[in-house]
This record gives sequence, structure tokens and C-alpha cells, in this order.
Amino acid sequence: MTMIQDLLDDKTMDFLRDRFGIIGESDIMRDIMLQLLKVAPTDLTVLITGETGTGKEVFAHAIHGLSERSTQPFISVNCGAIPETLLESELFGHERGAFTGAVEQRKGFFEVAHKGTIFLDEIGEMPIATQVKLLRILESGEFSRIGSSEVRKVNVRVITATNRDMEYEVRNGRFRQDLYFRLNSFQLRLPPLRRHRDDIPLLAEYYASRIAKKNRFSYRGFTDEALGYLTGLSWPGNVRELRNVIETVTTLEHGKQITESMLSQQIQDHGGNHGTIPSEQSIMLSSQGYNSAAQLPQESDIVFRTLLEMKNELIEIKRAMAAIFEKTAQLEMQAQRAAEQSITEFPVISNHSLPFPDEYSSDTMFNLEEMEKQLIQSALTKYAGNRRMAAKVLGISERTLYRKITDYQLTDSSS
Repeated sequence: MTMIQDLLDDKTMDFLRDRFGIIGESDIMRDIMLQLLKVAPTDLTVLITGETGTGKEVFAHAIHGLSERSTQPFISVNCGAIPETLLESELFGHERGAFTGAVEQRKGFFEVAHKGTIFLDEIGEMPIATQVKLLRILESGEFSRIGSSEVRKVNVRVITATNRDMEYEVRNGRFRQDLYFRLNSFQLRLPPLRRHRDDIPLLAEYYASRIAKKNRFSYRGFTDEALGYLTGLSWPGNVRELRNVIETVTTLEHGKQITESMLSQQIQDHGGNHGTIPSEQSIMLSSQGYNSAAQLPQESDIVFRTLLEMKNELIEIKRAMAAIFEKTAQLEMQAQRAAEQSITEFPVISNHSLPFPDEYSSDTMFNLEEMEKQLIQSALTKYAGNRRMAAKVLGISERTLYRKITDYQLTDSSS
């Protein structure tokens, strides 16, 4: 038994698994767990690094949950998912009239997270201008809303995460060095799944039994061949990809013991070699005279990992685009139905009704964009510029409504 195993008993590991879904018995994962247990009770700023899908947000939740701030808010923000023009407003808030579309005063995520923890995922995507404000709040806890000179103060623990090489970003001028030093008070490096393959059977069993319990169907485990097959894959999408595969197969094959053929079919159905890149790696290794990945020079290993990350990101982009196209198709069908009927009132959405603009009738030709614009303006008029109520009646998020108001240059009907 190693020193790491001595320091981390089974009871603690069971707690981390049951409370946060952190699983692993390999030395590399035990070491990560020990680091987690040491840094969580402190108030240090933590930078979590690792490839896409390694569980960075899971560990951020655990850091918060094991801290003295655990009863206070935990706010998660994906900096890469918010347009640059909106990110500063979302983080620090704005006053009414601060810019076009700012129809009401709004608190930012930092104010909402007061006394708790804010998790800034994909921190490497943050624009330089916003980085300046973040540095100030880290150093003094002070900030100002957009459109206000009033200095406000918050008490927030900051956890950030990235799959980028931040030192490389600093050298190339895309990230402030002083901010990087502040964020990197403590760095938690999460390993890719291929670096702790021994944990794959544990993870597979955990995700399969969890989805079966959640959906109340029987689960008969994996064959030895199935677990061996899973352990032999490269998993470029890491734990997230493994979880998706296991949950899908367990659901489709519920009541049966999961076999290697079931798993291989599922992986083929979702992209052929998706998650199984040994053939590509083998070609690269043999062409350079190496017998294993361990013999690769460090630079080649970095290139290979970068390619894997790019492949996974492309898959995520495809999924996002598919969701957008599906939503667009739904909107077009709604528009068609609206044109075929004599509409005097927009269909009920979220248990509210919204008057359809008078200038449109069943025999009027119009495009989807103009229809959307008029519906948003009608909602703002009906609720006297109350953005929250307008968003609710339209069935969209307040953030989406704000973006639409800006895009269409709409006005607040209450002013």
C-alpha cells in the first residue's frame, strides 16, 4: 500500500463519490483528491486545468461544497458561452440606461455570489478589457456596475478553469500576466482519462448503476470483455464521453448484461472511431519508430493531445449547431402555422398570452426575423418594459431577450 493510499481512507473516498461524483482508486486520482481536501477549506483562488471533459466543474463544486462557504451561493459562468460584448455586464451588472437595451438595473454574477463562490469556466476566453476588472475584484473585492461610478464591494471566492495552456496565452499577449498569477494561487491539474485507465471500470459501473436507479430499471453489470474493451480505448472526450456512452448503452439495453458488442456498436453509431483513436496513434508511433506513447518526445505528445482536444471541440460544435438548426425549424413551423390562421393573439407560452401585432394578419406575407422583432416589441409594450416578464411570456431566457433587443435596436416602451 502506497503513502497516498494510507492518507486517503475508504470512508473519505466513498464520501467524495456519493456527494460529488468524484471517483477513482488510482494513485493519480488519489493524489488529486488529497489536493482537493487540502485546498477546499482555505479561501485560496484555485485554477483548475485539464482537457475538455475531465470534470473541472465537478471539482469546482466539490471545492465549494467542502469550504466554509458551502451554505452560500455557487455561481457557475461559462466565459466562452457569453458574447464578449455582454460578458462584462453579466459579471459586474449594469444600471438602467447604461447602454441600448439596458431597460432595468441588474446585478451581475459577482453580486449574486456574494459570500459564496463564483466559478469562471473557460477563463482563457475572457477579453483583455474584462480581465482588468476581474483583477481589481480579486485584489480588493471592489467593482462598479456598467453605467455607474459607485464603487461596490463583494466577498467572493473565485475558482477558474481552462483547457488552454495559460502560460502560452500569457506569452502571446492574450492573457494578462498579473491576472494569471492571481488566479494561479493554487492549480489543480486534472489528468485525461487515458492517464488513469484503471479507474475506467469503476466509472463505468458508477454511471451505469446511477442511470438505472434514476430511471428505475434493472441493471445486470458488464461482462469482463466489455470492461476490458472500455479500458483499452483512448477516450479523447475523457470522463464526459465515457459517461455519455455508458448512460446511453445502459438505457437502450436495460435489463441485460452489457457486452463488448453493445459498447462498440454504440461508439460506431456516434462517429465511428469516436473515442477510440488507437489506430491514428499507432500510425503516428510506427512512422516515427516508437513502440509506445510513453516513448514519444514531449513535443509530439503535446501535438497529439492538442489534436484530440480539437476533435472533441468539433464534436461539441456540431452538436450545438444541430440544436440551433432544430430550434430554427421549430420557429419556421410556428411561423407557417401562424400565417395559415387568422391570428389575433399569439399562442399561449409559459402560461401567459401575448397579443399578436395588429399589422400582421392571416393573409400578410412576412419573414421570421420581422415576426420575432414585432413579438418582442409587443411583449415589452405589454409589460411596460419589464424585461423579466417579457422574456417569460416569450418563452426565452432574459439573456437571449437582451441580445435580441440589442440586435433589433428595440426601445423600452416604458420610457
